[in-house]
Amino acid sequence: MSYQRLTDSTEITRTSTFDNLEPSSKSPRSKQYHHSRRPSTRSRISLAGRTFFLSPAWNTARTHTAISVAAGTVMCLFGYEQGVFGGIIVGDEFNRYFHDPSPGLVGFVTSVYDLGCFAGAVLTLFVGEWLGRKRMLIIFTVIMASGILVQTGAQNMQHLLWGRFVAGIGNGGNTATAPVWHVETSHQAAKGKAVVKEMVVNVMGFVVSNMITLAFSGIVTEAQWRFPLGIQLIFIVIILGLVPILPESPRWLLSRGRDAEAKKELEQLSEEDVDIDLEFEEIRESVRQEMAVQVSWGKIFKGGQATRRMLLGMGLQVCQQLTGINVLCYYLPLVLVKSVGLTQLSSRLLATGIAIAYMFATAASLFFIERLGRRPLLMSMAAAQSIAFLGIAISTEIGHEPGAGGAHIPGIVATIFISLYFLAFGFGWVATPWLYPAEVNSLSMRTKGAALATACDWLFNYFVVQTTPPGIHYLHWGLYLVYAVFNASFVPLIYFFIVETAGKSLEQIDRWFAAHPGWFVHKVQDSETSKIGNGLFVKPNAHHHSDGRASGENDAEARAVRAPLKRGGVGRARVW
Repeated sequence: MSYQRLTDSTEITRTSTFDNLEPSSKSPRSKQYHHSRRPSTRSRISLAGRTFFLSPAWNTARTHTAISVAAGTVMCLFGYEQGVFGGIIVGDEFNRYFHDPSPGLVGFVTSVYDLGCFAGAVLTLFVGEWLGRKRMLIIFTVIMASGILVQTGAQNMQHLLWGRFVAGIGNGGNTATAPVWHVETSHQAAKGKAVVKEMVVNVMGFVVSNMITLAFSGIVTEAQWRFPLGIQLIFIVIILGLVPILPESPRWLLSRGRDAEAKKELEQLSEEDVDIDLEFEEIRESVRQEMAVQVSWGKIFKGGQATRRMLLGMGLQVCQQLTGINVLCYYLPLVLVKSVGLTQLSSRLLATGIAIAYMFATAASLFFIERLGRRPLLMSMAAAQSIAFLGIAISTEIGHEPGAGGAHIPGIVATIFISLYFLAFGFGWVATPWLYPAEVNSLSMRTKGAALATACDWLFNYFVVQTTPPGIHYLHWGLYLVYAVFNASFVPLIYFFIVETAGKSLEQIDRWFAAHPGWFVHKVQDSETSKIGNGLFVKPNAHHHSDGRASGENDAEARAVRAPLKRGGVGRARVW
């Protein structure tokens, strides 16, 4: 960041990075031409007669890149935390220092992090709108940093437990805030695949964690496990270095009545050929209408279509955890050592290779998630994941039978099935359950529905991570059979209940639910769905709002759903 002394001033202002021009009235940059070409701007503040820049002179593209880096670092740190502990708990130095903890204690010290994440997500629900996106990220990053420091310097298991829990609170708040901030400050064309891209970065963090634990596995001191925990502070420095100098969400500023600040931030975020005044008015109107139709928790839980839509989003998040992804993500080296029978070094090498393949599979889902649809992708990949866990169960049981020769062959087979599972999950399940709650919930309950879905994800994440070490110890191959059954059961659940949202605007999804009040969706024909999605067909007896209320009960919500979407102000087109 560069600082430049300017003339004396008594207030914070905005200054251009190049000289003002006086083009003709026909020029695209003239005052008479609304789509004015604007230079990038930066804030300055006067202190003791001297004026300093508060932020670097980035143009619009660099500003968006910096926001992507900051939000991506949050998700990358999330992925790193998912993998790092599984890599250190198999190390000799860790087990020697903590006196060979029992499987139950290992499960608790690993999963208590997810309880912290749940607490952080709940806190975000209550204080997030009050603090704003940037302050939330800064505060929760500081909380996470304190937890990382406690873990790194832990002298006993109690220190490690508290460090994990506090770091989880920070991560839960960050992961609930960063995607929202990223989307609300993104270009219109960049919003559609933002969730998938964040999941790719999340998996990248998982890859990095496996590489770090592999690199330090040969060290015979406490640094074998302390350094992989402490290196997370690099992510903290990046987040705290970028977030304070980047723009706040214009949408949040408008919701707090800070219109002038919102317009200045919008100028910094918008392309040069965009009519700022028109765009600002569209965003302000969409925020106003959205705030006018917010519903209470009581109305969400009273039944009807609101409850149905909320449960669909929550249910898919629960299903994602019960696919068994965190059996392997959190404990992949442990699974390879205890169940497959590999050495520590071999398990770390293989875990790193599988993590890289997982990252590429997640990246490839960018090309399939909209093209193939949610339902076909979820069902086919759930079936593949069930087959993978069945193969893991059978091969690990054969490999551990007393007197069985050539146990390395079942180990190879189990490794192949583990790789198959990660590829299937990366293709179909890594992103859709995070995207679905925002799609399936109506405008009036979208924030609450997404928050509940995230809370369910963390609770079942805790359940899976807590039960895995005892499950491996006592059930052996039976643990993998349990998850094979879970994945197989998801195929009919998705077929009968999950509504297809791919290729539909949020308004079209609202109309679909209004025309189909029943829970079962498998008999709905594609042609009928297409007609309803395009507004050409409505069932004669369906006179309900998207949240299940009778038509005419609150027409303001219907107008709020329709008007912004027609202008591209809310939903997939624009979610400022």
